[in-house]
Amino acid sequence: MYSKIINPTKHGNIVYDNKSSAARLGNYLNKEPSTNEEKGIFFNSLGDFDKKQMLEAIDNNVKGLTQKDDKFHSLVIAPSAKELEHIGNDHSKLKAFTIACMEKYAANFNLGGTPLNTGRKLSEKDLVWYATIHQNRAYKGTDVEVLNGEKKSGDLKKGLQTHIHVVVSARDKEQKITLNPNTSNKQRFKMTTWFEANQRQFNQQFDFKPDPKEIPKSKDKTAYFILWTEKKLHLLEKLGITDKQITEIRNIAKIKNNSTDFRKNLGMVIKEVRANKSSKNSQQQQKNIPISSEQMKLLENTTPFKIQTDLELPSTNKSFMAEFKSFQSIFEHLSTDEFSKNQINPSAKRKKKRNLNQDLSL
Repeated sequence: MYSKIINPTKHGNIVYDNKSSAARLGNYLNKEPSTNEEKGIFFNSLGDFDKKQMLEAIDNNVKGLTQKDDKFHSLVIAPSAKELEHIGNDHSKLKAFTIACMEKYAANFNLGGTPLNTGRKLSEKDLVWYATIHQNRAYKGTDVEVLNGEKKSGDLKKGLQTHIHVVVSARDKEQKITLNPNTSNKQRFKMTTWFEANQRQFNQQFDFKPDPKEIPKSKDKTAYFILWTEKKLHLLEKLGITDKQITEIRNIAKIKNNSTDFRKNLGMVIKEVRANKSSKNSQQQQKNIPISSEQMKLLENTTPFKIQTDLELPSTNKSFMAEFKSFQSIFEHLSTDEFSKNQINPSAKRKKKRNLNQDLSL
């Protein structure tokens, strides 16, 4: 299960800009019908709606907001391929699940008993929201497969890729409360709580039992590391490094999996190149300047990332109880008398401290 609240300032796609009308986003979400029969349909707990009805409801629910305020928020709910297979990729089940997720979304806002809220919890009925189901997902320019040249940006991903896009107003239905899931105030809305609630909801609603061996992985930063290296190589190009050496460094980066050690050493090389470039002697040199063999060797000798394919604990010959008993036997050899013998009597401690103070006063 993958849930996401899109931050327009970080995402980069202009369609998610939420400072004005949701028209641009509506056109984008309307591009892919879920099925031939469902073309252009948005839904919520009240039924199905077309794009025009969705836009009217979202764009008119902005009373009390300024020009600079967010007008709506974009959410993504994407069950895994195994979860989709478990429910037969049934769109009616996905709709029911989405409604339950929006109930969790509303309840996750902690309004702190304000006069507008009087301590009550929000429900899905207090929101103005619309969702649509998409079946395809495409590779983006920042995906590892695209950066490695295995896929092109825009290529469709294989397998079950069904996911749900949600557009939810930044104001409640009564237009009295501003609801911002991207707030930095974790007491107001905690994203991870909503993400985890969605997973539990799916498990309970569809009697899905995740494989206990499937340990959730931390966010994969491979794409970030590749982009970091490419930016540094672009900088080296500007500094006059030859195309041949740029290619060599790129190949080393790939072999070392853009490891922390490699990136650290590449940063050092760039500093040295900059220093040489700014020196008086370098100004008289040719435009294309080489990286020294020592600098190249520094990059070649970096430690690569070890790609761990399985997250299981290393096997051991001893069971937990056997390990415990081995430690227990050690402590059994320490008698109370031996332990007491090695302790300093409190009065002896005071005497020792008094003697030390006397020595210091001499």
